[in-house]
Amino acid sequence: MRVPSLERMPEPLRRALLAVARELRERGVQAWLVGGAVRDLALGREPKDVDLATDALPEDVERFFPEAKGVGRAFGTMLVVHAGVPVQVTTFRSERGYSDARRPDHVQFGATAAEDAARRDFTCNALFLDPLRGELFDPTGGLADLERGVLRCVGDPVERFREDGLRLLRLARFAADLDLAPDPATLAGARASVDSIVGVSGERVLAELSTIFLRARPATALRLLHELGVIEHALPGLAASEMDRRCAVAARAGEPLGVLEGLCVLFLAELLSPDRAGEREELERRLGLLRPSRELRHGTLEVGELLRAIESWSVHAPRRSELFRAARKPGWSAAARLARAARAELGQPLAALDAALAQLSGFGPRDFNPEPLLAGPDLAAAGIPRGPRWGELLLAAETAQLDGELSTHEDALRWLRERAADAR
Repeated sequence: MRVPSLERMPEPLRRALLAVARELRERGVQAWLVGGAVRDLALGREPKDVDLATDALPEDVERFFPEAKGVGRAFGTMLVVHAGVPVQVTTFRSERGYSDARRPDHVQFGATAAEDAARRDFTCNALFLDPLRGELFDPTGGLADLERGVLRCVGDPVERFREDGLRLLRLARFAADLDLAPDPATLAGARASVDSIVGVSGERVLAELSTIFLRARPATALRLLHELGVIEHALPGLAASEMDRRCAVAARAGEPLGVLEGLCVLFLAELLSPDRAGEREELERRLGLLRPSRELRHGTLEVGELLRAIESWSVHAPRRSELFRAARKPGWSAAARLARAARAELGQPLAALDAALAQLSGFGPRDFNPEPLLAGPDLAAAGIPRGPRWGELLLAAETAQLDGELSTHEDALRWLRERAADAR
């Protein structure tokens, strides 16, 4: 723990920050580095971006920096780009009324830095550093909380969480990623406000969960969300009885967990269940609550198919064609990783999975997707009429090729002639 300074800030970020701060100060207004960047500097981490807080109004910032763009103008945020590096400049503000548990009903610009700090979520994010003078302004005791390893809400925790239900997820993310222990009042406030997550859109919930999955100790964050009841409120119908297992699998899977793997962990019990129509529809409904992209939704369902296939390998050893087709799917690495973690957590044998992985290790991507030995013109030349049988024959030929039963075009043509009479 240290008093934050710009020494550990990456040079391009530092130059941009200082250039924008100097311009603001020369115009007679305040310029404070605020939030996560100051917190990271105090923890000895490198900030990834910078935010400046100022008493200048958005129109003033636009006048000082003609190329500035409003990225949240209603909330006083302008984006200033210096030498290709973005710097967010936000006007001090106070807020009141959060009828939608997301955005303030009333925003008042021109507040002081102390008033601006009072509307922030956690004390560790309410740190202000003068980048030109090196002075720290810490009105909520955030630095002392960091030194004690404590995560604490600014002001009344219930009020903070009811203002924006997403802060319940941020609580878990900061606690896990920064290795901070939420103080008792903050935890009590979160439990008392857990229903505020219901008003948060699925997109925002997924975005915050995705950040959790990409940061340190995602299993710790998931466990805290489960203990608080946040996950169950955000995704109604998700079996609470399975959350301990999900958290354990996430811990065994290692870090970073990854967005696809994290989403699959959340729905692990559903993905492993038999692929019956009603159950699949219910899984897709719950998954749809998070509004994932088409790619992420497809990837999650694909991992489920692969997990069930891997489970079946404990009963019957897969043919090489089955292995190759599994391994060439985009979700294969995620499925293999989660299958290993899930089976290890349940104390189930890993021999079948290990044998499959060992077999695959001797091959490469070109083996999984070889150039087909048969194509449409071959079937036409053999006198096979177009129709569903074409697809069946081409698939069967590929299976024989992947299994090593066919290795040349001549082999494939002989194989086709043997079946041509039946196909006419």
